[in-house]
Amino acid sequence: MKIYWCDHCKVPIIGSINTNIKSDNDKGNIRQYFYEKYQDIDDLILSKALETDSDTENIFFKYKSKKKEIDDWIKAKKLVINKWYSENKEKDIKYPDKVEKSYEALLNTVNGKYNKFISNLNAEYDIIIGYQKIRFDEITQHLIHKYKKLLKLIINDKNKIKRYLDRHLQYTDRLLIDKSTQNKYFCPECGNELVYLSQDIRPVFMKERILLSEILDKDFTNKSIWKDTNSKYFVDGKAANFTMSDIYNTKNLDKKIKEIIKSIDENDKKVDFSKFIKINSEHINYLKSYSSEIINKAKDVFSNRFQIVSFSGGKDSTVISDLVTKALHNNNILHVFGDTTLEFPSTYEYVDRIKDNNSPPFLTPDKSRHNFFKLVDKIGPPSRINSWCCHIFKTGPIGKLLQDIAKETKILTYYGIRRNESIGRSQYSKITKSPKIKKQVVFSPIIDWKEIDIWLYLLKEELDFNVAYEYGYTRVGCWMCPNNSKWSEFLNKIFLSDQYKKWNDQLINFAKDIGKLDPKDYISDGKWKARHGGRGLESYSPIDESEPCNSKDNVKTYNLSRKITPELYELFKPFGILDKTIGNPLLNEVFILNHKTNEPLFSLQGNIGSKQLKINIIQEKNVRLLLQRIECQLRKFQNCIYCGACRNICPQDAISLTNGYKIDENKCTHCMECVAKFHKGCLIVKALEDYKK
Repeated sequence: MKIYWCDHCKVPIIGSINTNIKSDNDKGNIRQYFYEKYQDIDDLILSKALETDSDTENIFFKYKSKKKEIDDWIKAKKLVINKWYSENKEKDIKYPDKVEKSYEALLNTVNGKYNKFISNLNAEYDIIIGYQKIRFDEITQHLIHKYKKLLKLIINDKNKIKRYLDRHLQYTDRLLIDKSTQNKYFCPECGNELVYLSQDIRPVFMKERILLSEILDKDFTNKSIWKDTNSKYFVDGKAANFTMSDIYNTKNLDKKIKEIIKSIDENDKKVDFSKFIKINSEHINYLKSYSSEIINKAKDVFSNRFQIVSFSGGKDSTVISDLVTKALHNNNILHVFGDTTLEFPSTYEYVDRIKDNNSPPFLTPDKSRHNFFKLVDKIGPPSRINSWCCHIFKTGPIGKLLQDIAKETKILTYYGIRRNESIGRSQYSKITKSPKIKKQVVFSPIIDWKEIDIWLYLLKEELDFNVAYEYGYTRVGCWMCPNNSKWSEFLNKIFLSDQYKKWNDQLINFAKDIGKLDPKDYISDGKWKARHGGRGLESYSPIDESEPCNSKDNVKTYNLSRKITPELYELFKPFGILDKTIGNPLLNEVFILNHKTNEPLFSLQGNIGSKQLKINIIQEKNVRLLLQRIECQLRKFQNCIYCGACRNICPQDAISLTNGYKIDENKCTHCMECVAKFHKGCLIVKALEDYKK
């Protein structure tokens, strides 16, 4: 999707009139929106699943399991076509028209030649792709005929082909963008020729305009201002003559902060977006209609699940809330607001406004038992590599709430996640089983919406939204999140100055504690956000294996940092059945038996109150793996803070943290998820371990 600027209407235009493309009846030009960018393969699989009479959820995931093959096929097709185009373009550079026509002919051939296969598909390769059902093996073989290297990669190395194709497709994307700029585009409202603006932009509201005016000593309040996802401002359709560095390096910022806040408080003028809404209404009407259709299909496919809306107080979850309640004609669908205790003040105000305005029912999970800032002192701040805070303060409490309200019923959660928010999220699926809460399927109807789509929807539907966006924030999760941008931190310094100073001081003290020679630079340069592990911290309790009592590899003795309690034995229920009757009572010996055969696997010897534990491995196969998993549980015993991560990933809801760490042996199926899911067995261990030792 490209965004253009109309200098006559003074607004961004989504899509355009292309003089080179005629409508089917040749009565005039048609508007291009490239809606295929919003249509996901999961949408098609939903439709396929609904063709069955029952068990639609299992049918959906059965087809979805072939998605890797589908993605490989799409990339192979693109590579063959575009490689041909790039090769011929180089050879026939003097004849661009000839090359363009040949390219279009080849594209049409590849897209249309294989429709005859639709009538006689092999069920094994009945895959949905590009609104057609195709036979994966036959078409792939044809497309790769002259590129045997690529075929070999497909067969032998899936990861290598991905890297190989991605390298070529990066060039292809640039090639096609260059190709498309040969056309001219015109405003659908006034007919004025348009100029290309950006791939995605957001509106700049009056409060942010005042901030710019005060910092740059120039009045921007009466301009049409937009900002793209690369932090470039556009003023009246042209790239601004100032940069982000000009803003960050402004002199006398402390003095200007007072003027900024004063000017914002005294100005109640609003920005008029009516023309922007009018010209682009056709676009957002399509997205609303299409999304509503997919939401209803998902509701039917996952009809056996308890359905909720995840509400963060941000713009995306606001759009999801409105879309879902309107699409399902259900204002009573439960909304869950996960209060991390670190939300923006404006988020709490916004949620309160919604609750007071005939809103859907809201539930807020119990807050975590932990204090974030005290945990930072103990295990260090979260980072982009290890965001332990999300498990402890968000998914942990939410998982507990879902466990309480849904009981044994599985969950379908409508999420406001979008792929263009970050590199990590660009790999997300539209519909997926949650990796953090096992009983939950996550559905993200707006996963391919752009920033401008979100704002167009909010403005057109006249929805209330979090006022933090008017100040210039682009995300409103936790105000001190390590994933926040430099721009967000700059705004925090202005609008959340007390919290910002307290947090910055704590980060600097942390940097000093772990021995950084330049603690202020380490924090101001953002290096703390890339921290991996707990090097320099003293909180981590590694497991200490004492000298072996004999030469056998299957006997280990450990010196623990925590005294043995009954809770230790709870951690070994996933391995099998605990039997306290056949061991030596003087040594408090407990045997763990295979849950299928009742054969002994290993035994634990350690008296309550002691710090020494002896492990005797009895099984003969996979001894090394068994020891690794045993040590995972010992690390967990020594470092567990009851964060809730293990409880949430248990597919049977067998883990309880109400009165310590307990596992219900009547529910546990010994799947070992709680043992093997996290690095070395425990989320906190991952945050604390010194990886360089």
